[in-house]
Amino acid sequence: MSRSVSSSAARTAVLVVVLSIASLAAPATSAAPDRTGRSGAAASSSVRIVTYNVGAKNSPARTMEDLAKIFSTNPDIVALQEMSSPEKRRSVAERYVDCEDCRWGAYMPGPAVPGETPVLFRSDRLKLLDARTVQLTEPTYVGQWGAGPATIRAKFVTWVRLLDLKSGRMVNILNNHTVPSVQDKSGRPNHRSPARLKIYRKHLAGVKSLVRTFVEERRGLVFVTGDLNVNYRRDKVLSPPMFPYSSLGEVGLRASYEALGEPPIGTHVLRSGNSTRLIDYVYYRPGRTVEAYEQRVLTGFASDHRPLLAEFQVTRRPASG
Repeated sequence: MSRSVSSSAARTAVLVVVLSIASLAAPATSAAPDRTGRSGAAASSSVRIVTYNVGAKNSPARTMEDLAKIFSTNPDIVALQEMSSPEKRRSVAERYVDCEDCRWGAYMPGPAVPGETPVLFRSDRLKLLDARTVQLTEPTYVGQWGAGPATIRAKFVTWVRLLDLKSGRMVNILNNHTVPSVQDKSGRPNHRSPARLKIYRKHLAGVKSLVRTFVEERRGLVFVTGDLNVNYRRDKVLSPPMFPYSSLGEVGLRASYEALGEPPIGTHVLRSGNSTRLIDYVYYRPGRTVEAYEQRVLTGFASDHRPLLAEFQVTRRPASG
């Protein structure tokens, strides 16, 4: 039986976030990657999360080569963006998820939405408890200026809840790909395209609604992954209210960059050759049970993005009784 989840009924309506989540049951070589981190954190186990925009225009073969490199770094969770290609998804399922000796599970709802953001996880380490795709915005005409099409398709967040079999903690992954061209060269909101900014605000509002529900209901650890299309280096300095540093900070989320420092290289390579932009993120909600431990920007991949690997130390859940 396939371990990948592929029900189109899993796709929920726009921002029916709080109502739906509140009722949930809780029961290779990436040559010489850049490293930042710290030592001495005491915890019972670690969770290693990778986020990677594979690049929609890259061939399935190149994408599979990239995934092999990522898996060689021993991640526990891999959050992907721009994975709506049926052939890419089929290749991932056949090679890593559905074979008899496969060690990976996946949430890849079908049919895929444009710009699909599936989540893969080590099935020998993590147990899938629940998953769904939540629509956050409607298709919106934004005009010809900026990256992407003139009409931005509906945006979704892929939500996966996993049980960490080592620590006993529940782990929530919210995987995203936000609208591009929302930040100008100074790092401020790009008011040249107000329609794009409106989509961005609505997208982050939906993510925050999910996070608030998890926190209020004590539904486990929360991680937000994905291509957020805002450069952290400028966002942390200017802190516009609508961008991730400030907006996600309102619900207690913190980027791995904030906790562990900024890598000298970026996660996005521009056509100009500039490769210092940090627009791919692993956000987490710090507390007594989770601490950011290490991060790496991996190099040598086919996409114009680079994978970000972030490792977290997680304390073991006390035994009941």
